Amino acid sequence: MKTAQKRLLQKLSYSRLAFLFILVFSVLRIIVAFTMELGTDEAYYWFYSQDLKLNYFDHPPMVALLVRLFTLNLRLQDYEGFIRLGSIAGCGLSAWFIFKTCTLLHSPRAGVFGVCLYNVSFYAGITAGLFIMPDSPQMVFYTFSLWMIARITADEDSWLNWILFGAAAGLCIMSKVHGVFLWVGLGLFIILFKRGWLTNLKVYVALLLSIIISSPIVAWSLQYDYASYRFNSERVIIKDDTIHLKSFLTELASQFFFNNPFNVIVTVGALAAYAKKKMQRTDALAIYNLISLPLALILLVVSLFRNTTLPHWSGPAYVALIPVAAIRIADTTPALQFPKLVRAGIAGFIVFVIAWQCVLYFYPGTYGSKEPGYLGKGDVTLDKYGRREAGDAFARFYENEVKQGAATTRTPVVYYKWWAADIEYYFCRPYGIQMIGLGTMNNLHEYMWMNERRKSKVDMNVAYCIVPSEDRNDLAGDYAAYYRSKQLAAVIHCFRGNRPARNFFVYRMNGWKTPGP
Repeated sequence: MKTAQKRLLQKLSYSRLAFLFILVFSVLRIIVAFTMELGTDEAYYWFYSQDLKLNYFDHPPMVALLVRLFTLNLRLQDYEGFIRLGSIAGCGLSAWFIFKTCTLLHSPRAGVFGVCLYNVSFYAGITAGLFIMPDSPQMVFYTFSLWMIARITADEDSWLNWILFGAAAGLCIMSKVHGVFLWVGLGLFIILFKRGWLTNLKVYVALLLSIIISSPIVAWSLQYDYASYRFNSERVIIKDDTIHLKSFLTELASQFFFNNPFNVIVTVGALAAYAKKKMQRTDALAIYNLISLPLALILLVVSLFRNTTLPHWSGPAYVALIPVAAIRIADTTPALQFPKLVRAGIAGFIVFVIAWQCVLYFYPGTYGSKEPGYLGKGDVTLDKYGRREAGDAFARFYENEVKQGAATTRTPVVYYKWWAADIEYYFCRPYGIQMIGLGTMNNLHEYMWMNERRKSKVDMNVAYCIVPSEDRNDLAGDYAAYYRSKQLAAVIHCFRGNRPARNFFVYRMNGWKTPGP
C-alpha cells in the first residue's frame, strides 16, 4: 500500500494530485446529486429561487442565486442534480482555495492534505458540498477569505489582498450570517496580537466593503421589523439557567461526527500541538483559531441551556481549522505518505456515502414507525425518498377531482409549515398547481410573502392538504381557523423494497372562512 502511494505521488505533482482528489469526489457527488430526491431543506431553498430578493426570512439570497445560475435561470429546475450542481462546483472550488491556503502557509503537500480533509468532512463534503444549502455558497467565500487572510499576513501592505478579503467576507455574510465570524476572528487577532493594524486604513476599507455588500440584510430587517432576527434569536438566546445536559452532549457528539471523526481527531491533535508550541505559530493560523474556536464554543454553551442548535452550525468552525490540521500532518508525516487517520477519513466518507445510498434505495420498507398513521416516522432516509412517485399519484387524483367537479384548476394545495416546499416541488410544480401556506410567520417563513403573489391565482373555497405519515400534524388545530370541514380524500402509499415505507394522506378542505390567505 505504501509503495503504491509513493509511486502515485512520484508521478503526480501535488497540485495535480489535489485536482485529482477534487475531481474524483466531485464525480461521486454528481452521481448522488442526480439520482436522489430533494430533501425538505433543499426544496425550501429551491423555493427561494422562484422569487429573487435581496434577503429572505431565514437567510440571505446567495443560495437562491446559486440555484438560478446552475439551472440556467430555472430552465433545468426539473432535475435535482442541476439544482445541486452549484453546491458541487462550490465544493470543488472551496477545496482548491484550501489547497492554495495551505500551500502558501506551508507547502503543496500540506495543501493536498487540506483538500482531503475538506472533501471528507460530512459538513463540507455533503451538507455544503452536495445538498443545496446556504452553506454551499458560504463555503466558497469563506475558504476564499481564509486564503486572503494567509495572503494578508504574508503581505499586509497589499491593497488587493485587503479588498478581496473585504468583498469575500461580505459575500460570505450574504450567503449565511455565520460569515461574521471571519471579522470576529480577525478583530480578536487585531485586539490581542496586532494592535498596529488599528491604524491601518486598509482594515477599515475592507470592513466598510463587507458592510456595504451585506447591507441588504439590514435593509430587509428594517423593512420587516426585524422578523428574521426575532425568530432566529429565539433559537440561541439563553433565557434561564436550566442545564440541558442531553442537548449539550448531542451538540458535542454532532461536532465530533458531523465533521468526520477522523478529521476531528487530527484537528484536536493539531490544536494541542499548536498550544504546546510543537508547530510553528503563524499569524494566519492564530486568526483561523480565533475564527473557529469562538463559534464552536458558543454553540456548546448555547446547547447547555437550549436544545435548539443544529448539527451543521459548527461546520464553518472546523473548516477554518483545516489548514492548522493539514500543516500539522505535513510536519509529522514522512514524504510520499498519507497518514492512517487521513486514509481512514477518506475510506469512512466513501463507505458512508455508499451505505447511505444503499439504505435509501434498498432498505425494505422503513426502519421507523410501522404504525400506518405514522408510518416512517423516525426514518431520516425518507427525507429524500418517495415524493416523486407520490407526486405522480396525486396528479392523477387531482385531475380526477377536477373532472368530477370536486375541484377546479384553481384549487390550491395548502400546508401549515414552510416545509410545504417539498410538497410544492413534487406534488404541485410539475402540474401547475398552486401551493399556499396557512399559518403564522414563524411557521410559514417565506411563504408569508409568496402567498401575496399567489392569492389572486387560486380559489380558496376548496383546497387539498397533503400530509406525510411521518409528519402527521394536528389538522383540527392547524386548519380549523381556515376551513369549516375536512375529509380524508385519498391515501397514497409509498413502497421501498416492496414493503410499505410511508403514506401521504390527502385531505379535502371545504368552507374557506377568511377572505384571503
